[in-house]
Amino acid sequence: MIVNTIESFYPNFFYEMFERQEGYVGLVMAIAGIVYCVGTVIAGNLGDMNVPRKVTIFGGMGLIILGATFINPTFLKSTDKWAATMLCIINMGSGLSQISILPSLILQFQYRAGVSREESSCQMTGLYRAAYFTGAFFGPIIGGSLIGTLGYQTCYLTLATIMAINLLGLWVCEVCCPHTIDVPAAKARSYENILGNQEAEDSG
Repeated sequence: MIVNTIESFYPNFFYEMFERQEGYVGLVMAIAGIVYCVGTVIAGNLGDMNVPRKVTIFGGMGLIILGATFINPTFLKSTDKWAATMLCIINMGSGLSQISILPSLILQFQYRAGVSREESSCQMTGLYRAAYFTGAFFGPIIGGSLIGTLGYQTCYLTLATIMAINLLGLWVCEVCCPHTIDVPAAKARSYENILGNQEAEDSG
């Protein structure tokens, strides 16, 4: 939801702040979309290589903070090309972090609630998508009001600040409670084996 508050207004941002033509803005949006897709592929491959998901989640959130802080031209008196680069950095961070969150939630639910992989996958996927589309619905409404009242610079800096607080909160959780983000696959599978044995005993 945090990203969705301003995501819908990127075209307006380039129209109003740089007075660029629609074709140029469309090209920037297309390139930024491709960068997001590349980020999701990278996150997926890193997950398959057993790279800790906290690396991609923390890294992705860090890129969003970086891009949101420096995208505004009134902050650094930057050019439209600089702003487009920062937008690509934001999208790369979104791709890295969003793709890594869902597998982490599924394993967490499976490990801590002691449910099967299929059950945890279905329930957490549903909750994740519900939360995502709730943000997609309410985010632009909130973002439009904030941008109209406070302007782009304040909204981008607010986004960066909130993301930094979230990042700090996740880091504290991971330090105080290990495996908050990354549940060892072996532990998750062990729960699945225990459940399987219990079901076999019940049926027998």
